[in-house]
Amino acid sequence: MVSDEDQVKRIKEFKRFCRKNRLRLRESEDGLPVARSIGKWKTDELYCSFEERTVGLYVARETPKQFTFLCKKLIKMQCEPLALGEFDGCFRVSYWDIPPVAKHLKIVKGKARVANPSWLRKKADAK
Repeated sequence: MVSDEDQVKRIKEFKRFCRKNRLRLRESEDGLPVARSIGKWKTDELYCSFEERTVGLYVARETPKQFTFLCKKLIKMQCEPLALGEFDGCFRVSYWDIPPVAKHLKIVKGKARVANPSWLRKKADAK
């Protein structure tokens, strides 16, 4: 079992990682942080696995054929399958392998339109 202190530490580490890598961080129904994709496959998400230097990945597709192709692609991208079903599955992904997986699943935000916005500097200087 993981202690409460370790859980809080891993959650903070996951949040920091998501912000640093521009992942779409949200709060799930149970209050834990997840990084969700956009577009047609909104159920795809990275979640905190409470293990050191790894993250969980949940993906689902409408047909078994779609899921099979995605599963093969994720395994090539160094994702370790934990539980595979006919339409959905869970994978374990190390921190080093997350950026290409997140980009493929549209979990990464787009680039900022303005590198250093003036309105942000004004608010920071006022404090």
